[in-house]
Amino acid sequence: MAAATLAMLGTAAPAHAEPLTHTSETFEESGTIDPWFTCDGFHLILTYDVTFRVTEYFNADGDLVRARIYVHGSGTFANSVTGESNTGSSPSIYFDDYVAGTTAIVGRLNHNNLPGEGNVALDAGRIVFDMETGEVIFSAGPHPGEANIDWCSIVD
Repeated sequence: MAAATLAMLGTAAPAHAEPLTHTSETFEESGTIDPWFTCDGFHLILTYDVTFRVTEYFNADGDLVRARIYVHGSGTFANSVTGESNTGSSPSIYFDDYVAGTTAIVGRLNHNNLPGEGNVALDAGRIVFDMETGEVIFSAGPHPGEANIDWCSIVD
């Protein structure tokens, strides 16, 4: 019986699926945004560095089917009047699935601490969006969104 099964498996036609091909690129960006946010009586000035490593995957027909973007950003924002500042980082990975029409983000989009207080700005975990509508399909972790974090009070 085992020999017959092995003989049949050995004669089965192999699948001819074409392998995915991929290309990779790395981009780096640095800059200053003045003002990044406007606070009562001062502006927040952001100085940042970010590295993007993009890998795109194509099917046998050459169609882009998905992309993985590793992002590592770090920066310092400062009170324009007092100079008080805070530093944060945001290592995250974006998974764009063009077949399913979704973008998943995993990691930390924002992460800032204050000595003695711990996290004062945290957007982390996994969140999945519909590419077309921007609707959140799945969310795990705190995701307040950059606009909903009280950045001004951190350096007030």
